[in-house]
Amino acid sequence: MMKMQARLSTVLLAQLLFIAGLMLAPSVSQAVLQDEIQVYDDEINAKGESSLELHVNSTPRGVQNPSYPGEVMNNNGVRITPELAYGLGHDLEAGLYISYVNYDNKFQYAASKVRLKWLPIREDKGDDFFAGANLEISNIQPQFDESRYNSEVRFIIGKHFDEWLFSFNPIIDMPLSQPYVHQAPYFSTATRLSREITPEWALGAEYYSNLNQINQPINYQNTQQLGFLMAYYDGKPISFQAGVGKGFSNSTDSLTLKAIFSIPLP
Repeated sequence: MMKMQARLSTVLLAQLLFIAGLMLAPSVSQAVLQDEIQVYDDEINAKGESSLELHVNSTPRGVQNPSYPGEVMNNNGVRITPELAYGLGHDLEAGLYISYVNYDNKFQYAASKVRLKWLPIREDKGDDFFAGANLEISNIQPQFDESRYNSEVRFIIGKHFDEWLFSFNPIIDMPLSQPYVHQAPYFSTATRLSREITPEWALGAEYYSNLNQINQPINYQNTQQLGFLMAYYDGKPISFQAGVGKGFSNSTDSLTLKAIFSIPLP
């Protein structure tokens, strides 16, 4: 029965990924609040288990030309986002983000987001790889995104190869409010490749490619291309990951620093 459920889940995910692949033909720039820069993998809370992560990102050197009047740019800004997550069981996990931005010596509320992660295919359950999806709904202040309400579907697929971990996230963003509510969604990807060095430490690289609005011809310099060199620590008292990122296009912040701290809860 479990094998049949896994096969049905695999077929459903394959269909969703195929639909996402058909939509891959983007351009046009969109503002992005970088409150969470992360590649989703096979981590998920068990039923009744809770967790707290603190996302901290900063942009010492970034793009300075706003894409719409009144936009707060990432340049010289710091983003702090606590995330609470709770395991619901049945391969489901719920999460809540509350984002704050320190910009121009002012600390301000930026966004709140809720998410539901579904991970039915997992290697720890005997599957050959892990796969699932994450649905997120956000309410973002207008100085950080021209569309107040937004949704994101992030597909998750990856595998452990001995000491190596590969994870890939195709992402579809859909604005839910003006001025973008009737326009095509946006497509982006997040990729991680890392290698375990010791039982607690791993090193790797992450790459984020925001190809922007679908159904448009691709102009590479108008897309966001950001790569990170990463270190991951899975130990006590606090697990964390941290990295230094470089932009590879004219529309990408040239230097980004990021860290995620996993804080134990009772």
